[in-house]
Amino acid sequence: MKTFVIAEAGVNHNGQWELGLDLIDAAKRAGADAVKFQMFNSHRLWGDDRIQHLELSEDALTAMHAHCREVGIEFMCTPFGVPEVRFLAPMLRRVKVASGCLDRATLLEAIRETALPVIVSTGMNNLTEIRHAMNTLGFGHPNAFRQHYTLLHCTSAYPCPLEQVNLAAMDTLRGYYGDRAAIGYSDHTDGITVALAAVARGAEVIEKHLTLDRQAKGPDHKASIDPIAFATMVGMIREVEAAIGQPEKVVQPAEAEVRKAWYGD
Repeated sequence: MKTFVIAEAGVNHNGQWELGLDLIDAAKRAGADAVKFQMFNSHRLWGDDRIQHLELSEDALTAMHAHCREVGIEFMCTPFGVPEVRFLAPMLRRVKVASGCLDRATLLEAIRETALPVIVSTGMNNLTEIRHAMNTLGFGHPNAFRQHYTLLHCTSAYPCPLEQVNLAAMDTLRGYYGDRAAIGYSDHTDGITVALAAVARGAEVIEKHLTLDRQAKGPDHKASIDPIAFATMVGMIREVEAAIGQPEKVVQPAEAEVRKAWYGD
């Protein structure tokens, strides 16, 4: 199965929508399946203007969505409020729920009502909190809400120390939700090793922050990778997928000649 790779551009546009267009182009060239931004109002989200300089206007996001269609990459954008859900829904194929929003019932209900597939990051949350959020999103009511769900294991540290990645938690999420939800990983570590390990452990979605300049000022640049590293990661993910193969233990075609030499058949 092909892993769905999301280039998390996030707020690495620094509030400049033209830089967002460059990030879209970089994500496409790197081989990402989707490029994701964020839509929020600083005052509604935090009660002050602490991240107002990182906001994107409706016009900017509309232009970025159009550019994604032009270059052939899926446009994604995380909404942080109900007005953002209503604006974004017509442009989205799926909705991403940020880790910090799992307790925002009104937001989750608005996302549920779009009937779009939902991707949920689970950083900073325990199983009880995740279960409550998933029920609010409709997961516990399959007859009424039939959209597809994906849960991303995540550690909300930027960057995340290796000893706190805890990839084994993907298995726990799969045990609780894997019968009806895909399981993936949102990576905030330095480099690409952990993302590759997550694919080897069965991650169906990988999200990784993308920046054009790791030295730029901003909250996420240092927990991101540049376009060259991102392209390397995507290429290696495809190699890992090829190596995983199928669960059956059978004689492989490449073994035929050696087998004949040993066993004569």
